[in-house]
Amino acid sequence: MSAINILIGANGAGKSNFISLFSFLNQLSQGRLRTYVEQHGFANTFFHFGAKHTQNISLKLDVGNNGYHVVFVHGANNDSLIFEEESCTFTGMKWQLKGKLGESGLLSEAESVQEYLEDFRVYHFHDTSASAGFKQANELNASDYLYKDAKNIASFLYRLRTDYPKYYRDIVSTIQTVAPFFHDFYLEPRGREGEEKILLKWLHRDHDETFSANQLSDGTARFICLASLFLQPQELRPNTIVLDEPELGLHPASLEVLADMIKSIAKENQVICSTQSVSFANLFAPEEFIVVDQEKGVSTFRRLDKSSLNHWLDDYGMGDIWNKNLIGGRPEW
Repeated sequence: MSAINILIGANGAGKSNFISLFSFLNQLSQGRLRTYVEQHGFANTFFHFGAKHTQNISLKLDVGNNGYHVVFVHGANNDSLIFEEESCTFTGMKWQLKGKLGESGLLSEAESVQEYLEDFRVYHFHDTSASAGFKQANELNASDYLYKDAKNIASFLYRLRTDYPKYYRDIVSTIQTVAPFFHDFYLEPRGREGEEKILLKWLHRDHDETFSANQLSDGTARFICLASLFLQPQELRPNTIVLDEPELGLHPASLEVLADMIKSIAKENQVICSTQSVSFANLFAPEEFIVVDQEKGVSTFRRLDKSSLNHWLDDYGMGDIWNKNLIGGRPEW
């Protein structure tokens, strides 16, 4: 994996499965795998076409000199994942791990692997309905980091305005580039001391009254979440940011700003995201893509070679080249 990893491929090719793997590993590394599996339909749903069709799940991860390998089988009695094998490696040395109560033994081993697994977050900003978390009042002190669905964005922005004013101003000015009517956030805690809550409100450039998050378009609301995620201080950002189709609902002009934000933080952080947008794909270099194809029911992942595309890149962006079916990532006919 590189600093920027853009997954392209047809619907059903395996992009979302790949991204969901990061949530799975993150929960595993924190000793919350059993709960995660139960919340997502129990173990049988994790096996390809069910446990009767797929005998085991095998995962292998290398981080620097450290490696991690695990094999799961299906526990038929209670529809659970059973650790059949779990091991770590370091510069060629290998040792077995032994977890407890259906959880990983990784918590006390392979420090760099565990740090990597714990320090990435999978974000989804797709829900912009009236019941979306970021449109509700949230605890003021819920501001340690931006939650995966941005439901604590009001308290997080309040913290940035107080403790990191430069980053807060950068977020506001970036939002203004794609939503010129936006003037600023209106963030005022309410409630007794120690029990304060805060609601996401904003100010219009031409009006004095405040507006609620429900009075934002879906695209603007999603862009606010994305800008807050990518432009927060480096010390608060997760080392790896994982997103599924961040371009949803965004205007083409917003896509350029989004791509610039990704490229900017990729100097220090890793970004993994999938996309179905030709316009968004046009904004990245060939080596930043992973093409996902499904061949006879199997998902394959292939990094592109820029040298083989040079004669096309003079006239076309990567999204156009993908759309012309020159690199794969199209439906299997």
